[in-house]
Amino acid sequence: MKRKAAVKLDDLITVIEIQMDDTLTYINTQTGEVITLSRDEMSAAEEEEPLENYPDWQRENIEQAIKVIEDEYEVYLEFTLRNEFHEYEIVEEFIKTLAIAEVREKWFGAIQGRGAFRRFKEVIIEHDVDKQWYEFKEKKVKELVVEWCKEKELVIIE
Repeated sequence: MKRKAAVKLDDLITVIEIQMDDTLTYINTQTGEVITLSRDEMSAAEEEEPLENYPDWQRENIEQAIKVIEDEYEVYLEFTLRNEFHEYEIVEEFIKTLAIAEVREKWFGAIQGRGAFRRFKEVIIEHDVDKQWYEFKEKKVKELVVEWCKEKELVIIE
């Protein structure tokens, strides 16, 4: 199906930044709406659970899940990039941009094993490059989302 509506770049970036494990995200290609549903809501829709068993706010999500499941016109596109995004790889890329090889080696050591992200955050603050890191990460995430949208023939609004 031809994609008709544009999707907001910020909406997709937010989905990646929040990234909850038990959720699935879809894009309504007719409206540009980004929809995040829990696996429980998808299961309830698949198993045709009675809606009255759920609170009002969740009923709306289950009704949306039913639309996604019954989507015979391919209106809904699963936003798979959020599942393929790995912040660790961006951390490694950022470290490679550091000028001094000795510092790079120390930082690569800091991001190994348990607590890697905590140590990384401590190191970027200690070396006063936290602003640089967040700008780098934002740019990389934006590039990934834009590329994914191009592959899926989605128009994006910045």
